[in-house]
Amino acid sequence: MADNNDQIEQKSPNDIADLRKAMMDKNYEEVRLLCGTVPEGPLQRISIYDDTVLHMAAHSKQNDLLLDLLKMIPADRNHELSDIRNTDGNTILHEVATSNAMANAARELLRRDPDLTMVANNLGETPIFCAARYGLIQMYQILAFEPKKLSVEEIPHLQRNDGTTILHISIAAECYGLALYIGKKYPYLIGQRDRFSMTALQYLACNPTPFRRWQIQVRRGFIELLSNSKFQKKPGVKEFFVAICMAYSMSHDITFGDDKRFESKYELQELVKLLVEKDTSLNMSITSQAMSLCESKKEPKMEKCSFGLSREMEGQNSQESSTSKDKKSNESPLFLATMSNSEEIVKAVLNYRPEALQHTNKEGMNILHVAILYRHIDIFDMVVQHEVFAKRLLSATDNEKNSVLHMVSQKRKSQASEKMQSPALQLRNELFLFEKVKSASKNLITNPLNNDNKTAEELFATANEQLHQDAKEWLMRTSENCTILSVFIATVAFAAAYTVPGGPNQDTGIPILQSKPFFLVFILADVISLTLALTSVGIFLSILTSSFPLEDFKIYLFKKLIQGIICLVLSVSMMAVAFGATIILIMSHNRKNVVWSSVIAFLPVPIFFLSYSPLRSAVLGPCREWFEFLILYLILVVVLAVLLPPFLLFVVIYLVFRGLVFIIRNPLFWIWGINPPPKSDPESSDPTAPPRTPV
Repeated sequence: MADNNDQIEQKSPNDIADLRKAMMDKNYEEVRLLCGTVPEGPLQRISIYDDTVLHMAAHSKQNDLLLDLLKMIPADRNHELSDIRNTDGNTILHEVATSNAMANAARELLRRDPDLTMVANNLGETPIFCAARYGLIQMYQILAFEPKKLSVEEIPHLQRNDGTTILHISIAAECYGLALYIGKKYPYLIGQRDRFSMTALQYLACNPTPFRRWQIQVRRGFIELLSNSKFQKKPGVKEFFVAICMAYSMSHDITFGDDKRFESKYELQELVKLLVEKDTSLNMSITSQAMSLCESKKEPKMEKCSFGLSREMEGQNSQESSTSKDKKSNESPLFLATMSNSEEIVKAVLNYRPEALQHTNKEGMNILHVAILYRHIDIFDMVVQHEVFAKRLLSATDNEKNSVLHMVSQKRKSQASEKMQSPALQLRNELFLFEKVKSASKNLITNPLNNDNKTAEELFATANEQLHQDAKEWLMRTSENCTILSVFIATVAFAAAYTVPGGPNQDTGIPILQSKPFFLVFILADVISLTLALTSVGIFLSILTSSFPLEDFKIYLFKKLIQGIICLVLSVSMMAVAFGATIILIMSHNRKNVVWSSVIAFLPVPIFFLSYSPLRSAVLGPCREWFEFLILYLILVVVLAVLLPPFLLFVVIYLVFRGLVFIIRNPLFWIWGINPPPKSDPESSDPTAPPRTPV
């Protein structure tokens, strides 16, 4: 390659150097002029990677420049376009296929040499494959169907050297719109396997990101998405409006253009449905009878036997990644989706291929075992609601005779690092999960003992012994810190009662500002703050003196902790109210600064609550329903307060008007000489009926 470049530069070194410089400086007018002076014209190689001027123009996505350069190539040299490649083996069409902006250039290249679509690079990728990798549906359609009207079986090179198909690559690149298009056009690709023996559905099941993206965006909400928009520097009116539109679209699943971040959820759901209906790897099942039992003890055996499960998502280097993929190819897409928490795929399997629920993996685990092992409880609930297979799945055991209830005691090594929770919260979640699974599998477990002759309860207590100790220490440490803070607040509140604002009268000892209305606010807030602080001290002391049994971590201890923290937060709030009342009493002569001073005085309360401890979620969790009821009640009160007065006013005006009409009607009739209409007989509903004669 170096010799070739030296020979070229010997022909006209100045022109080639100027051409290279003009291309780098994006001086495209000079590029057009210099291409007429070099020996090879637009086909002149100008980079160390053997890129021609046409390659560089395609790299720069200069469609007009490329079209102009192609006009310089005579028709008798069109056949050379297939032979001119860079060091990667890419032709000019390979580079053009990476952008929809080069659509016209692609059409011109195909017009000159239709066989360009058949040329593969060093990896075996055709230009069609390159378009699929970048998710370019328009470019893909141009390359696949415009040069020749080919049937499905005649579409060239849909698979590269390593066995990866265009369906694999589009899913790996998260181009799900194109993957759906390819799957419908070439359904036989759905069952094709790559060098890791994985199908397209298995690739999709290993990637939970697209399924979580929409949920995460909705959970983050509008304001947070707006604050995290890409406009970080002083935006103008236009930029601010665009940021609002983008944040609104992300929180409502609206797409703009071809951006992969706004991939249509509908296309992804349709792709999942198509792959589930036609994938053959869902029939994969390894029965427990065909597997030999492991010989080591249970805990090492779990690590060894479930290697395919525990190491699925932990590959760090190329060797681990290769091993992980090889193990994944042995798993059904249903199990892979359960491991990665891809609920959409599991739901599609339940709807279109429910017989796959009966399959087991090499450890004899069914989908419920795997869902519990990976702590994906939503999938567990989804499968349990499927009444046809629920009883059989709940009563099944794996090769070690572990029931679904035994699986609660086992978890992956990386699970603790994925969810950074306090030990007490982790233990509480484990207890709730155990209770949930026990309730679901009640009267369905035929053999309560596994191969180690342990019940699920015994195994749970043994497996969570260290977590129980850590939770106890964490709860004691938290209670001690909160007790110290509560005592400090009580001390301040107690001292504030003896140093009232304005001071006492030296003769009578009565506070000077007692006649002020905010003095009563100060006294009440200080008393409430002291009372709540002492109450929280008592609650935290009751936690410290507890024996910390395992069952108490489910409800009792957390209930006490939540009560103590609520009292502590309210105590700080009342102290802030007392401080605000003091500011108002002292600065009553300067009313302009009173309001702002009071707001600033109360500002530390929400900051304290939100930043004090990760337990705020535990505090807000039980109160969520109460807050929702309170908000609905307040909304109802506001609506009634707004609508009721106008309605009552309308009723009053209507009644007054009817009364006035009744009062002045007869005088008006007498003045105008009109006889008032006779009153209708309520007993006679038919005006044509004959008069009734009295008996």
